Amino acid sequence: MKAVYRRLETRLRNTFGAKEPPSRVAAALALGIAISFSPFQGLHTLIALLLAFLLRLNKPDVLLGTLVINPWTLTLYFPSACWLGSRLTGIPMPRFALPSPGELLQRLTSPSLEGWVWDVLLIWGVGSTLCTLAVGPATFWFLRRFITRHRARHPHPPDQASAPPPTQ
Repeated sequence: MKAVYRRLETRLRNTFGAKEPPSRVAAALALGIAISFSPFQGLHTLIALLLAFLLRLNKPDVLLGTLVINPWTLTLYFPSACWLGSRLTGIPMPRFALPSPGELLQRLTSPSLEGWVWDVLLIWGVGSTLCTLAVGPATFWFLRRFITRHRARHPHPPDQASAPPPTQ
């Protein structure tokens, strides 16, 4: 059982950038986290993979970072970003009640969106873009520092595959 655990641990370390310098691991995770804060909901995975290929970063690390904003955290992040965007643009946040299902269906099939939808899209875009620009560099700085300190305190043994064979 210990052998299976060691093999799994070695594979996970190799997958998540253990052999890369702390700045590259921090860059990959920070990029993914910044992408998750962007207003392009639904395109995060595509954007993350494209940028990871272009910048030659560890793909699993970038994708792991995009999972920060998910349906559970979006319920807190969306109103916060809208509030920030509202403060910056001067557009008041619309207050509305959820319509009945029939009325909602009628609004969704209408050829033109209601005015408040454009306001929400604008304040969401401004607020989330500002959050993206602030969170990316801050995350990189924090993670690089954390990974460097962690590796200094807890050096991991070399992989079995790269270790020289034992002498007898």
